[in-house]
Parts: sequence; C-alpha cells; structure tokens
Amino acid sequence: MLEGVFNIPPRTATDAYLARMGGRRRLDIVFDIDLGELVEGHHVVARGLELADAGAALHYEFVPGIRQHEEDTKGRFFWFWMMFAEDDLGTSYDDHNSGAFDPDGEAAAHGTRNLGGPVPRSARRLRLSFTPPEMWTPLGPWCRELDIALPGGQVTESWTGPRQDAG
Repeated sequence: MLEGVFNIPPRTATDAYLARMGGRRRLDIVFDIDLGELVEGHHVVARGLELADAGAALHYEFVPGIRQHEEDTKGRFFWFWMMFAEDDLGTSYDDHNSGAFDPDGEAAAHGTRNLGGPVPRSARRLRLSFTPPEMWTPLGPWCRELDIALPGGQVTESWTGPRQDAG
C-alpha cells in the first residue's frame, strides 16, 4: 500500500506511449487527476481523454506499474478497476471496460480504458464513474466520478470521502 502524501508524477509514461504512436493518437482533453488507490498498492492517475470518432478512451497510469509477481500472488485480474461513461445526451456507451496497459512500466505504466463508443460532438457533459476491483476495498478516499465539461474540458471530481492527497 502507498502511504502518506501522494504526489502525481509527470505524465512520462503516457507521453512516451503517444510519441510511439507517431501522432496517430493524442489527448484531446488533458488533465492529471489522481483517482486514489483504486487498485491495491497502486494509484490510478487519469491523464486525459482521446475523443476519436472511432471511439473515445481514457488514458491513465498505474503508479507504480503492475508487477508480474503481483498477478502471481493476487490473481490474474486483481488490477481490473471499472469505469462507466454517460453524457448529457443519454448516449449508449458499452460497459465492456476494454483497454490495455503496459505490463513493463515500472515507476508508472500507461493504460487506456475505452469509453464504449464515440462521444457525440453535441454533448456538453461527460461523466466517468469508477469502482475498484471486486475483491478490493480502498483504505482511503478514492474518486468515484469525474464530470467533464465539453468541449473545454473543465473537470469536477467527486470523492468517496475527504481527499487526503496532494494530487
């Protein structure tokens, strides 16, 4: 478990991933928000949204990155936190929670979580809701929702309790 004040690290893992994509992918709305220790021993840091016509994605980082020995001892999907999307238009988003993360990230591991479809250009608000994995209850407060104003990207956070980090 991470203890004490958590300082959000630089967006290095996400920036490196986007650079490897050679401009094919980008963050359309950028924010750096610590969602708390959503996964045992790891903070999930939301880095921003990619609003591609083929489908939107949240880019995030596990801090620190997931280690193979953790999957060996905690189970194959101990890190599988959930995300659900909704907007002010009532758009139907698939809740499959598909995506991927870099299993080799050490200080931080970049990941994406698909929203389950594209965000309509006429949407003015997007809400992302989060829950920890089924077998994990965070020991401290965690962010349960991000309300994102569109198109500007102003973000309002909703927490399960008082925010205790310096994020």
